[in-house]
Amino acid sequence: MPAALHDVSRSTEHVLPRPRAGEIVALLGSSEVRKGALRAFASLQADEGAVPTAEIGLLCARPRFFAWLDLTENLAFVLPKATPFEREGLIANVLVRLGLAAQAKQRPAELSPEGLLRLAIARLLLVRPRLLLIDEPFAALDAEARARLAAFLPELCTQARPAVVIAPGSVEEALRLADRILVLPRQPGPVAFSLDNLLARPREEGSVGFVTLRRELRRALDKESRHAVPEVEAAA
Repeated sequence: MPAALHDVSRSTEHVLPRPRAGEIVALLGSSEVRKGALRAFASLQADEGAVPTAEIGLLCARPRFFAWLDLTENLAFVLPKATPFEREGLIANVLVRLGLAAQAKQRPAELSPEGLLRLAIARLLLVRPRLLLIDEPFAALDAEARARLAAFLPELCTQARPAVVIAPGSVEEALRLADRILVLPRQPGPVAFSLDNLLARPREEGSVGFVTLRRELRRALDKESRHAVPEVEAAA
């Protein structure tokens, strides 16, 4: 039986099942509650940009790197057990795949926000964590850049079959990626709504099944937002 997590944040207490290997779970709800849930899954505090490990990887809007190392050296840092030959080949390959080969000797400060996220994705592809947390990493990018980088998400979520928890930017993104979708309540208590997404991949937004599940999720979110009345207002 999956382990449960309690005390998701200071303001809320939920019981959330830990995802199984290869399972993608999406969290919907208020930004504060979703971020608190992600931190609880990884036992993180405020250090959202922590360097990923084989156990836990995090993809967020502000990834952190070693400022004094170039791109190749930053990626080499997460491959301590590889031989120099293996390390060189792996890094060269992932930099080409992410479109960063020409910038390999630059430092992170020289990259654009999109470039930094490309580097973060490259790092995760090398680390192959067992638990992968994704927190709206592309929210600050324009639509074209978001689409370019979002194309890498399916690979991140399926390589090595990590357990994945994602705080998506939209209901549509949750339906495209997740196997299970949870609507989190604002107030302490159980998950407000849980949906098993059985749609076959790739999931087309215009399909009847996609539209039906989207309507169901939006109804659950609307219901939860109506229930989440601040105590001061309720007492007025």
